[in-house]
Amino acid sequence: MQNFLMFFTTFFIQLIIAVEMNLVAPLAPYLSEYFGISPSSVVFFNIGFSIVGLLVPILGAFADKYGKKKSIMISLLFFIIGTIVSGLAKIPIIFAVGRIFIGIGYFALSGINLSYLSEFIPYESRGKASGLLRTAFGIAILGSPIYATNLIAKYNHLLSIYLPLTIIGIITLILMIILPETEKNLEIKLESKELFFMIKKPTNFKALLIAFLFLATPLFLMNFLGIYLSSVFQLDQLKIGYVYTIVASGTMLGVILAGIFIDKIGKEKLAKMSYSLVFISLVGLLISKNLHFIIASLGLMAFGLDSGWTAYQTLLSEIEPSKRGIFMSLLYTTNALAVTVFSILGPAFYNLGGYRLLIILSLITNFTALMIFYNISFEEIINSSQS
Repeated sequence: MQNFLMFFTTFFIQLIIAVEMNLVAPLAPYLSEYFGISPSSVVFFNIGFSIVGLLVPILGAFADKYGKKKSIMISLLFFIIGTIVSGLAKIPIIFAVGRIFIGIGYFALSGINLSYLSEFIPYESRGKASGLLRTAFGIAILGSPIYATNLIAKYNHLLSIYLPLTIIGIITLILMIILPETEKNLEIKLESKELFFMIKKPTNFKALLIAFLFLATPLFLMNFLGIYLSSVFQLDQLKIGYVYTIVASGTMLGVILAGIFIDKIGKEKLAKMSYSLVFISLVGLLISKNLHFIIASLGLMAFGLDSGWTAYQTLLSEIEPSKRGIFMSLLYTTNALAVTVFSILGPAFYNLGGYRLLIILSLITNFTALMIFYNISFEEIINSSQS
């Protein structure tokens, strides 16, 4: 019963943080009109959200030192406060402040959630836990565009989107109280030199660099998809929501298949196969101007991205087993850095060369990451360190 409650609670935590993360892109045309800002500027709402993610190692160290359950509860409080502020926002700056609080919760919870479950599940079976969390992510990706666009169409207010997330957040916070705490390590100290030492290890640096480069593709292409569909194909907000949902079906399929086959195929092999599929889909996007083919290619891209990330983050969860919380927080700090960098660069590149330039840049970053990835074997490194 305890294990069921543990999976149930972390599943819904992952669900609500992923739903919120995926609200801004499909609602870009609406948020532009609601706050009276240019469509390409909507992506800047992600900057404050992501910059605070750079501080996540502090919570990661806190989790390893004082317990991951306690860290999850603190992060949930930040998320809940953020959803209330964003839901009530009438001006852009207040909405941005709300998303800063949400960002602290999102990036901390993304890393600590899996780290928490990993304390109770052996590495050989950890793919199932990762698959469960990625399934929650897939459901969020699949459902959030329709969830958001339909509620906006009916109520025309941001609170209608954020209030359900607040309520579920409070429920999961209460459930966390009765779940077990992880082992504490009071000797852990979060010092900048320790972080730099961990990052400077060649294996760790390559692992984080690969993640950073792979993240360019979804951040470039999904952030500007709504604006692209609206300006080039003249789709309205509801139809844009449907396109996001169709594309997200690739995400859902990817996380489900990854959850089933990750421990059978192998975490590293599945990650390499999946990200190679992303490269193929990007080539398809580059050569086509047909809307239906573009949507199909984006669906294939989403499949590869999310099956790949499911396998990749599970693989990396064993690179620093004694300081798992810190390293997994570093992984999501890398995520936050990627969101910050590509959210700043994205509008400039889009205004310079449109969606096509973003596809070309995604091809370059994806290819570079694949070259590094295929020239290293993380599983061999993990196995040698355990023997």
